[in-house]
Amino acid sequence: MVAEAGDMLAAARGRAGPAPCERAAGPSSAEVRQERLLWTDAVLEGARLDAGERAVLVTAIRPGRSANGVDYTPAVLRAAAPLFEGAPAFADHPSALDQGRAGGRSVRDLAGVYHGAHYAEGVGIRATLRLLEAADWLWQLIVEVVRAREAGRPTPRLGLSADMVVRWVPGRAAERQAVEIVRVHSCDVVVQPSAGGAFERVLEGNTKEGAMAQETDEGTVAVLERLQGELEGLRRERAALRAQALEAKIQASGLPAAAQAQVRRQLEGREYDAAEVEQAIGGLRDLLARAVAPRVVQGAGSPRVSGVRPTTERLQAAVDRLFGLPLPEHLSDVPRLSGIREAYLLITGDYGFTGRYQWEQSVIREANEVTTTVMSDVLGVSMNKRLVADYRAQARWWEPVATKVELRDMKQQERVLLNDFASLATVAENAAYSNLAWGDGKETYTPSKRGALVYVTLETIINDDLRAVQRVPTKLARAAALTINEFVAGLFTANGGAGPAMADGFNVFDATNHQGNSRSEALASTGLQNSLLVMAKFTNSAAKRLGLQGRYLLVPPDLEFTARVLTQSVQVPGSANNDANVLRGLVEPLVVPQFTDTNNWYLLADPVAIEGLEIGFLNGREEPELLVQDSPTEGSVFTNDAITWKVRHIYGGVWMDYRVAVANLVA
Repeated sequence: MVAEAGDMLAAARGRAGPAPCERAAGPSSAEVRQERLLWTDAVLEGARLDAGERAVLVTAIRPGRSANGVDYTPAVLRAAAPLFEGAPAFADHPSALDQGRAGGRSVRDLAGVYHGAHYAEGVGIRATLRLLEAADWLWQLIVEVVRAREAGRPTPRLGLSADMVVRWVPGRAAERQAVEIVRVHSCDVVVQPSAGGAFERVLEGNTKEGAMAQETDEGTVAVLERLQGELEGLRRERAALRAQALEAKIQASGLPAAAQAQVRRQLEGREYDAAEVEQAIGGLRDLLARAVAPRVVQGAGSPRVSGVRPTTERLQAAVDRLFGLPLPEHLSDVPRLSGIREAYLLITGDYGFTGRYQWEQSVIREANEVTTTVMSDVLGVSMNKRLVADYRAQARWWEPVATKVELRDMKQQERVLLNDFASLATVAENAAYSNLAWGDGKETYTPSKRGALVYVTLETIINDDLRAVQRVPTKLARAAALTINEFVAGLFTANGGAGPAMADGFNVFDATNHQGNSRSEALASTGLQNSLLVMAKFTNSAAKRLGLQGRYLLVPPDLEFTARVLTQSVQVPGSANNDANVLRGLVEPLVVPQFTDTNNWYLLADPVAIEGLEIGFLNGREEPELLVQDSPTEGSVFTNDAITWKVRHIYGGVWMDYRVAVANLVA
């Protein structure tokens, strides 16, 4: 075995550079065990260490194919990393004499030891090589070579050579797969490593700075890729932190959801700083203040757009608090007002209740403002916010069964319905496709205004009747919700429950002309099943069955409990047997307070399945709005010492298709 090793070493020394030395350990049926010298393209990188230490960070072996034609997978190297812990480093390769010496190597060649061995993903096995003081000559050599390379002078190539016991799967010499690194004898500093390894950087203990050496192309690519990955990770982490900070700012801004979404769209996906965030939020807050503030009733005085000025932000927040509105975090410290009277005095400075604006004593010191205008602006903003919030809290039973759309104007709205196609025809090979005839129809409606005037008198303010003022927007919200609920209910109950006339000249619920969608069965298990069957057999304009499923059961308050028994009982209600109730959970009861007939009820399909009832709102504004009269010298402001607001709600609606519903008009 020794002779064989000596022959191979001798042959190796005849080459331009050192080659592996292998000593066969005896083959098995599946793999060959060999003790060998593997020349790796080791890369040495510096690390900041304590003064006086001669240490470098090294990459002892990388994944991939070695100069010996052995493939090392990341899994094999990961498992072998602990074997490099405490492994010695010798100066130069072993000679033939070393093969016969006890211990295998001379202590005079011992240069250092490895510690902190671990596997670095995408790089290979890394460890710190600490050189012994006795090997100071080697340390000086490494430093000198590296500095020469930095200066661009020719230098010898230094690298590492690992002496290991490896098991691999036998095959062609150039295609062997390492299965396991069994043992690591040493990892030596050599000249001319066959795989092109080189020192990257060394750190001298007295300066804590290293000298960079030129790495092989392959090593450079690997390091750059790793650094690029780390940089990308830092960028993602920074972006995540920036997004979290942005979200915290947005949540604390007090802006409504739509405005918050606008800030996100404006800033997400690019670099920005804190100043840009504040600018975006502040800009939208000012814009929203002008949009949400009470608008002008035109024609009641000199034209002037009223709005909340930035100087009144904290006072506006204090009045918002009077109406029980939530405040943004940055205004949470605003003092509480004792009542509407204190708000009036702070805004106007009119402590004598003369009706004149005393700007010297007001917190809003703009001499061109007048009492009722400034007060109505600030008070109107809070009332408008309260109105919207209370309206959204009202019950609107029709929302699940209707489709809401945005209207651009108050002209007559036309809704064109494309007629349905029949079944697609079979097309023979090389034959022409046939044309499908089609047409359309349309339904129309015109949106209408609903509204009223509301007064807050000077006496109410002087008497500090806060509760009366607080309840104004709540009362308006309820009135607006009741009005639209009655409007939608009227689309069912018009013409004795048959509904309004459609474009075809027939009422919505017409037994003869609308596929029997008007019936007269009382609300019971049989009647509801029959209505479900009628709806399932509805056909489209091409006489094809739609297979619609009833989803909602609309009933007056008088039939609420009958409907719940029918749709929630486990067994058939009122029967003498234990048959299962097939209607259980099939439809959802909706109680319509505006249905005054105690017997009529309606079955509706899901509006997602078929176009049915449409409710349109001007400019998409679903909530009512509050507008303020701006002139201090005309109207009730002058004649009655009262602040006047106008509440307005604009919408309309129509039946798009009768097939969405079945009515039961019971005598």
